[in-house]
Amino acid sequence: MRARLRECRALPRGQKLLLCEAVVLIAASKVLLAVAGLEDAERYFGTAAQFLPCHRQSASPESVRWAVLTAGSCLPGTYDCLDRALTGSTLLVANDLPHRLRFGVDPQSDTFEAHAWIESNGDVLIGDIDDFGRFRTLTEREVRG
Repeated sequence: MRARLRECRALPRGQKLLLCEAVVLIAASKVLLAVAGLEDAERYFGTAAQFLPCHRQSASPESVRWAVLTAGSCLPGTYDCLDRALTGSTLLVANDLPHRLRFGVDPQSDTFEAHAWIESNGDVLIGDIDDFGRFRTLTEREVRG
């Protein structure tokens, strides 16, 4: 734990801020998705993106990816692809970075399996998994940032 705190203290101010925002957003996503559902959670996070301190700086897609993945691994509990995608999309919007938020299902699975991911510049930024190709996109949202 102390080693992680030392690592965090050593980060540049902008990265610290981005990581703190990711921690708050990913924790809030777990609650909002359970209580309000996806549509309302997206609306609330869309509003929040306008007021995030990182809105006044320019992060890269890769730094947003780092912040989301780090936040999810630092907090107790589990954060699934939807939590990470909603958090990542919010941070990308706050930094005026265009991206695609996609939702898909595995049509071959005997059980219902869904996945959410973010693409930026044609590559999967958040939500890349080993057997990614089995998911067929149901819907996507192109977000201009």
